Amino acid sequence: MALEEQLGLGNVYENVRSTRVRLMQSASFNMIYELAKKDPRVVFIGTDNAMGLLSEMQADMPDRFFMEGIWEANLVVLASGLSAAGFIPFILNHATFITRRGYEQILLDSCLQKRPLFLIGSGGGVATAHLGPTHTAIEDMAIMFTILGMTVLAPCDANEVTRILSLILDWPASVYLRLAKYGKPIISRPEPTVEIGKAILMRNATT
Repeated sequence: MALEEQLGLGNVYENVRSTRVRLMQSASFNMIYELAKKDPRVVFIGTDNAMGLLSEMQADMPDRFFMEGIWEANLVVLASGLSAAGFIPFILNHATFITRRGYEQILLDSCLQKRPLFLIGSGGGVATAHLGPTHTAIEDMAIMFTILGMTVLAPCDANEVTRILSLILDWPASVYLRLAKYGKPIISRPEPTVEIGKAILMRNATT
């Protein structure tokens, strides 16, 4: 029996292949590439991620694509230095690792120095709990909320990821973008305007 069947994940992987769901991580990759094509300051920093990740960006912009391995603290230092030099760095890593292992550098090298960078934490919540407590991100948002100058965003689906990232280059502070894992149903509406920090009214309360 395959591991995903033993863990009851068969339906999860099947849903990923259906048209009813979209991967939030894929939506973020697509938008980073689009932003990089429009703005030469955008750089991507990966952490030993899957082969083929953002392959088009890697081929088109090799000087703005970095795959640096698993050393989260140093990744944040690298990104903060790039930010100080005028670049707009995006870091992709698992939600637990970038927030736990990179905390001090995020606080001191990025936010304290007012060097904005954009952290993308994949696997928020208990989505990857089957990999053990090291991959269970239940405190990542709380950790980031303690840092002055950090904006924490948790989009509800892939479409909202796209809308948020379309606004992010003009945001004056660092951002932690928390993404779910695997395919998720699209539940957001195509709002005419989306603003970071402003709630969207889904329905009026009834009495």
